[in-house]
Amino acid sequence: MPELLDFLSLAVALADASAGRARDVWRGDLAVTYKADGSSLTDADLSIEATWRELIRQRFPSHGILGEEYGSESGSSAYTWVLDPIDGTRQFGTGLLNFASLVSLCRDGSPVLGIIDLPLSGMRYLAAEGQGTRFDGRPVRSSGRGDIGSAIVSLANPESFTGDAARGYERMRACGRLRVFDGGAPAYGALSRGLIDICLNGSDLDAFDICALCPVVTEAGGAISDWKGQALSIASRGAIVASASSGLHAVVLSKLTERV
Repeated sequence: MPELLDFLSLAVALADASAGRARDVWRGDLAVTYKADGSSLTDADLSIEATWRELIRQRFPSHGILGEEYGSESGSSAYTWVLDPIDGTRQFGTGLLNFASLVSLCRDGSPVLGIIDLPLSGMRYLAAEGQGTRFDGRPVRSSGRGDIGSAIVSLANPESFTGDAARGYERMRACGRLRVFDGGAPAYGALSRGLIDICLNGSDLDAFDICALCPVVTEAGGAISDWKGQALSIASRGAIVASASSGLHAVVLSKLTERV
């Protein structure tokens, strides 16, 4: 699809435009406020998304936009950009390192392009439909692991798992040979590099947290879905899981939904 290259060009320009701003705010005197739902907000969230929206309007005025900070703008085409300027604002606002800027493009609601940008390191995961996944400009692949017993598992903030999800979390916490915690979007990038085999998040996610992860995982050979195995889209909300292979994914889904 030739037009996909044009969309990739803009996605990279968006990430380039945000990286310096995110670094400058993080290095400076961070001022953190809080939204009505209790989530963190910084000037970087607002200024980056405003810049992104203006660049998208200039290049593709018929495209829709869905962003964490400024909501939804409908478009007249099949394409919608899904934006999270600072994914992991809680970490960002406390001076921690595991945050990212997320850019995604959906066609008819399905993610076809995704960027997980890591502003502090200057590294970037980039994936698009049929183009594979790249990290720091080079192609990467998931581990392809199928054995849950030897898997490296990334588990999100335990507070995000409640009710039945908490029971699924506890079962996954007992799995694998190594577990890491609260890795955020960078953990899904690490899965695409073969460094992590399973990523699990609880019910506190929205589309702008989810869409960019999907192409990065699937174009590297991994699998990603909600906990019922349903495909993710611009309408997705809640808990998700990603695995290094389809076989491992089936095992993980069974673990998450089993009744004791």
